[in-house]
Amino acid sequence: MKKLLIPFLAFSISGLTGCASMFQGTSQNITVATINDKNVTQTRCNIKNEEGAWTAAPNSAVSVHRDGNSMEIQCENDLQNGLSHAEPDFNGGYFGLDLLLDLCTISCIVDGANNAFYQYPAFITVPMTEKNTR
Repeated sequence: MKKLLIPFLAFSISGLTGCASMFQGTSQNITVATINDKNVTQTRCNIKNEEGAWTAAPNSAVSVHRDGNSMEIQCENDLQNGLSHAEPDFNGGYFGLDLLLDLCTISCIVDGANNAFYQYPAFITVPMTEKNTR
């Protein structure tokens, strides 16, 4: 009886939470790097998607909320600015696992609402250019 209890509990929990939410989580770490940055110690990068906004220094990791939409990264210092976008990848493997576990009745809804099926690139570069001063 005990041998059946553990697999049953694991199956039940995964069906209620969603596989992608349980194994990947709803946030991920990304690192933003600037290219041709003449003042890297002063540069700050603003990162935003439909789930929120974050600030990071170049070459440091920041935790962002997963989203199925494009993420905008805007970096700036006294001399330069730069803009980049990152598109998320859809992880169909977790969708398939949700489909197998409970025919997507609960787990797909949870993972879809949490955007846990999506993943941004772990490393994003932002090319810096001189500010137009007039």
